[in-house]
Amino acid sequence: MPTVAISVDCEAAITGKCYTRELVRVAEEFTVPLTWLIFVSERAPMANISLYHTEYYHRIPAWHEIGLLLGFENSQGYISDAKERADLIRIGKDMLKQFHVKPTSFRANGGDLLPGDVKALEDIGILVDGSVYPGAKDKNDVARAKGPTQPYNPSYDNISETGDAKILVVPVATYQGVPGHLDLGWDKVKAVIENSLEKNEVTHISLSDAVDNADTLNKVIALCKEKGAKFVTLTQLAG
Repeated sequence: MPTVAISVDCEAAITGKCYTRELVRVAEEFTVPLTWLIFVSERAPMANISLYHTEYYHRIPAWHEIGLLLGFENSQGYISDAKERADLIRIGKDMLKQFHVKPTSFRANGGDLLPGDVKALEDIGILVDGSVYPGAKDKNDVARAKGPTQPYNPSYDNISETGDAKILVVPVATYQGVPGHLDLGWDKVKAVIENSLEKNEVTHISLSDAVDNADTLNKVIALCKEKGAKFVTLTQLAG
């Protein structure tokens, strides 16, 4: 029986578009838990947290999960310094804590996870990371580093290799350079998901709340159910 986790990048406060209600409706129809990753960055530390606290927390069923999506940038640009990134990771946790959320799942915005981040994530209680898209091509047609396609404990020196870290990395499904990211549309992600369901024990699918993904999500869940899949949150994979 394949296991499926679906994670949502919650960044609507920045984009000005939000389809959370529609996504919750689809999830409720199928009784499927989603992992909602609330976007925090130094440029807009509270925007998405405030939006979700005001409009959507009460709409998201308790059997779903809320985690942290973090952008490593500030007014000066991209943050590469390991200490500054660790500080921002702690700030991200504290932002969610103000609204009584203790995140145990995480994604670096844009898949920007560096080896130095792993220990800092473990220190704030993160159990599962969903930042890795092994072999997926970016907008410039450059493939990301390849690595394990199934959940694994990474090396503290190389995210793409197995090692002694306590955190569990759950890669997003990829196939022929295409990630299982529903913002790309059903026509592009269908083959990715079919391939993963056939070959893998765990299939991790991602999407954004700022794109009208309700119809695509409906089709994806129906396909997974047809294959006999069970659905879990990201943290449940670490259980």
